[in-house]
Amino acid sequence: MSPIQLSIKDYKAVKSAEIDLNGITVIAGINGSGKSSISRLLYYALKYANNFDIIVNKLFENELMPIDMLLQTSTIGFGKSELINEIRSYQRMASNSSDNETKKIAYTKGLQLVKELLLQSDSRKDSMLTRITSIIEDNILKDKREKQRDRSDAIDAVIKEVNGLFEKAQNISSSRNYSLLRSSLIDAINDDIKNVNIYEYGVPFVGKEVKNVPILNYIKQVAYIDTPMIVGMDLLNGRFQSIEYWEDLNTLLKRPSKKTYSHTINKYIKTLLNGGTYYDDVSYGVMKYRRDDGLLIDLVDSATGIKSLSLLQTLLRNGAISDHSLLIIDEPEAHLHPQWIVEYARIIVMMHQKIGAKFFIASHSTDFVSAVKYIAEKQKVQKSLSFYLAEEDKRKRYSYNYRSIGTDIEPIFESFNKSLDKISEYGGW
Repeated sequence: MSPIQLSIKDYKAVKSAEIDLNGITVIAGINGSGKSSISRLLYYALKYANNFDIIVNKLFENELMPIDMLLQTSTIGFGKSELINEIRSYQRMASNSSDNETKKIAYTKGLQLVKELLLQSDSRKDSMLTRITSIIEDNILKDKREKQRDRSDAIDAVIKEVNGLFEKAQNISSSRNYSLLRSSLIDAINDDIKNVNIYEYGVPFVGKEVKNVPILNYIKQVAYIDTPMIVGMDLLNGRFQSIEYWEDLNTLLKRPSKKTYSHTINKYIKTLLNGGTYYDDVSYGVMKYRRDDGLLIDLVDSATGIKSLSLLQTLLRNGAISDHSLLIIDEPEAHLHPQWIVEYARIIVMMHQKIGAKFFIASHSTDFVSAVKYIAEKQKVQKSLSFYLAEEDKRKRYSYNYRSIGTDIEPIFESFNKSLDKISEYGGW
């Protein structure tokens, strides 16, 4: 039994698919056959199952928004001071953290400092302090009996309400009710999943049978790469806010490097790149490419092939690629020179062989498919390799069945080689 199994029927362009993930899984098929749909479904299912707090946090976004506004408002108009800086620091911590315990601590400490601010006796600032109290009464305290004119009591009531919210969130998070994951997954992929089942070691965590989502063990972290063009771009300016997996990838890329990454693989990628990449904190987190002759440029201005390999190099160094990670990649061969397509395939095999990382890849390239197969065989990890081919359903156009072909790539070649028939037809061979 494979650790992860997908069973999909009548989902977007996919008529049926039974897919196992046990190392390196490659799916192939024409455009519009549902490869990206499967990739996104798998990504969000694993993301939410591993990070249930994300789902819970969304439930409480509207209720926590006034608390954020209170902390922000409390720092306006009071000039610069250590107290104001501390409030701002806790507000940022609360907003940026996905961990509920950290958020609770940040909100509580921030509010305690606001309480200290409210108790200051400065007539020049009294109108601002009164405004803060009004915000508390109008937007946060629901019970009229709790609306106290005394500033100290007002903040204590807010802290009590915040603690109540997080206690409620903790109870919901602990239950891991499947209905929450299901609704979040449907929102993310914009389709129903009534005929989708995903299993870990035979136990479903997506599907009709699921009541409470089990804690996953095989895959703890997932990343989705559908284009190397996103690497090096600033995702914080609002242009890509609707693309959740781009923001997630950007967050992963900005994690600090670890000492425990595979230096052998990093050295290999560095040789191919004739240099390396890093985040320049001085330049507000801009991703830089430094060539071995000393040239230093923003990665966004680099060649697309350099972006592709830099992405893998960065994820490797910061620990995002590990024995419990899955990297989902759409068409890794896109924009790459044929030689680098083979090199990219070799890096993937190396990462699986030496680190234990898992991959789910959609490809259109005969070079890539061949390279993965034969390099995996040479490195003796072919047992972890599986190929699937999307074939149009004979009874329903634009609907595809995914057939397992093991490690026999000839059917993929037959599908890809239709292009040669078109060249012959149009070119008069």
